[in-house]
Amino acid sequence: MKTGAKIGVVAVLAVAVAATFALRGSKRAEYVAAPAQIAVATAEPAPAKSASAPPPEVVAALVKPRLLELGSMRCQACLEMAKVLDALRASQGARLQVDFIDVFEEPAATDRYKISLIPTQILFDAAGKEIFRHTGYFSHDDILAKFRNLGVKL
Repeated sequence: MKTGAKIGVVAVLAVAVAATFALRGSKRAEYVAAPAQIAVATAEPAPAKSASAPPPEVVAALVKPRLLELGSMRCQACLEMAKVLDALRASQGARLQVDFIDVFEEPAATDRYKISLIPTQILFDAAGKEIFRHTGYFSHDDILAKFRNLGVKL
């Protein structure tokens, strides 16, 4: 399958996910990671000769380090982490992608990410490679320090 076709499939999935969240109407939807958005952000850009290719600065802005939180809206520590995620989105939103997956709503995520305890935070570099994993409460400042210690500039 060609890159353009892959991006098209991912875009269709992103629309489906967005429609699902719109129909749900739940505040929880804003925390749930949309895998299609992640795939689009890490997809290879089309060659610069293409008329529809985004400028390089737009592509660079889409590819960011990522923090993925796996937890539940029924877990007290996870609810505390939701505050940290909101603070990270507010302070680092332009430089860090912050996602949340409720493992009770999406149980397949526990197998996909090999989760045994919640909350679990997984840090990814801009290339999408997992670079660190933490279980339990993880403060805003500790998260930023860990990214710095791992050589990720935010």
